[in-house]
Amino acid sequence: MRTTSSRPSGFQCIDSDDIKRLKQTDVQLHPLTLPITHRTTRSPSGAKTCAWSPDNTYFAWPCGGGKVELVPWDNRENQIVLNEDILLYEDAENVTLHLDGNLQHQNEQRPSRILDGVEVVWSVAFGSGSTKGDNTLTWKHLKVDEGLLLATGHQNGNIKVWDCNTGKLLLMLKDHKDIVKSLNFAPDGSLILLSGSRDGTIKFWDLNDDGNMYKSLRGNTKWVYDTKWSPKCDMIASVGSGKTVILWDLLNNFSPSHLHGHYHDVIGCCFSPDGALLATASFDTRVILWDVYTGQSLQELCHMYPPPRPIFAAGANEFYIRGISFHPHGQMVLTINDDGYVRCWDLEEDDNDPSYVVEQANALYCTFSPKGQRISVGDKDGTIRFYQTPPKVARLQHLSRMVVRKHVKSTKVDFLRLPCRIKEYLKYHNFTKTG
Repeated sequence: MRTTSSRPSGFQCIDSDDIKRLKQTDVQLHPLTLPITHRTTRSPSGAKTCAWSPDNTYFAWPCGGGKVELVPWDNRENQIVLNEDILLYEDAENVTLHLDGNLQHQNEQRPSRILDGVEVVWSVAFGSGSTKGDNTLTWKHLKVDEGLLLATGHQNGNIKVWDCNTGKLLLMLKDHKDIVKSLNFAPDGSLILLSGSRDGTIKFWDLNDDGNMYKSLRGNTKWVYDTKWSPKCDMIASVGSGKTVILWDLLNNFSPSHLHGHYHDVIGCCFSPDGALLATASFDTRVILWDVYTGQSLQELCHMYPPPRPIFAAGANEFYIRGISFHPHGQMVLTINDDGYVRCWDLEEDDNDPSYVVEQANALYCTFSPKGQRISVGDKDGTIRFYQTPPKVARLQHLSRMVVRKHVKSTKVDFLRLPCRIKEYLKYHNFTKTG
């Protein structure tokens, strides 16, 4: 049990030493040291972002100096493919790594690449799909046939779109006036890119129309920290400075709904895989899980005990939450915190503390892999560390709930001819962690 102390703690009921540990893998990614001819004056600015491709075949991360490394991922071994025999050569638009070793995936050799974006990279996102059928009346610069794209958001507000197969720069999208903090491709394969910036705007880019920016939104926030698509692409979420959490209804003329409950800047958000929940992480030391259809706060995951009162939660503390990610099966949430712990929360357990932790100081970004078997965490030193996801078999009733909630809104659950207890479970009212 945790001993009584006047100093705030990140755990409520037990000491951190009594919580199960996440297991770290043997592979790490470190900031790249390039030959003198390829070096820039910019120093590594930390691993602020990273991403897996949707098919789990590539991993992208900023390796310093405005460069992004595109590394093959081995699905069978669940780790990146590394080789010490790496050759660098400079192309007209990028610096590419070629591997001398045997790298096989579906009988194809996939090289690791370094994409030179010049400006410091703050966000990355993979997208896949096909551009719409050719129109003989118009000429299109960008044509994609089931290809894999990578978008990078930069410090100067530019967005660059790269071909992962060739490493070539395809498009440069210009309209943001400040750092591009968030990038996300629509999960339906439509090649619509969503971006959020510290200029306070959210923009939609249509890569079917050569990256045309067709919609710009501005909430009541100075900075936008994060944006996410819902799984069905019928809404987006945006969070930012000034306690801002906004749900935008794309089927109702982009009408906004504001969610109130945080006391400080909100820095991260993510939808549950069934689209029924939105998790938001804030500097006020809390993660809140919301019902996206009613705006109700269903659960709080606290990272500081005793929880700070609102007047103190709105100020500086040592328990800022820096990142959040939902497991692909929806039963776990991953968070990183300034107290030096990576936390993995099991939403099905009746406990106010995380189920697994691991110590990693100065963490900036975290995410689950698409299959949920690995966790990646980036830190201020520019290093990416990988951890094994805790062994957890999702319960059949939880999987059944996800199937139902993909098609039934929480406002329609009460009309189902089911017992009240099952209806409450379908609406995620079984949560017990409230801080």
